[in-house]
Amino acid sequence: MGRKAFTVILTVALLFNLSVGEDYYPRAKITIDQIDNDSWIDNYFLIKRINFLPALKKHKDELGLTQEQIRQINQFYSMYYPKMLYLAKDIQEKENQLIDLIINGGDPKKIRNLIVEIAEKKAELTVYNIKEVRAIQNALTKEQFEKLKNLAQRDII
Repeated sequence: MGRKAFTVILTVALLFNLSVGEDYYPRAKITIDQIDNDSWIDNYFLIKRINFLPALKKHKDELGLTQEQIRQINQFYSMYYPKMLYLAKDIQEKENQLIDLIINGGDPKKIRNLIVEIAEKKAELTVYNIKEVRAIQNALTKEQFEKLKNLAQRDII
């Protein structure tokens, strides 16, 4: 299979999963205050995760967040955070299976299929991270978001 065909299949599969798979994950009311250190999922994205949540939680008062802004952000996490956790755990399990297959001389076709499945799930998780950033960005004013970016960068250093 050529690279272009693989890219098309991956894109179609990802879009299908995001539109059809919405109801396959449990829904619970989740607030940003309920989410503790979730840095373990950082290893399961296609690219480095953009995670404003720690700075957002730490600097809520300094950012001057309104109850409506917090409600909007919590709405995102209630809808998508369980999906993100599910995908990260699934990727973790699939990667362990892949390592086992590689080390123990597994079937090359199974290895290839598992690699494709992991790539699709990492792509999906990365899309949810983009949605996460956009949800925060849309809930905040431009000034608040700029301040959040600066605070997040400062907290990393």
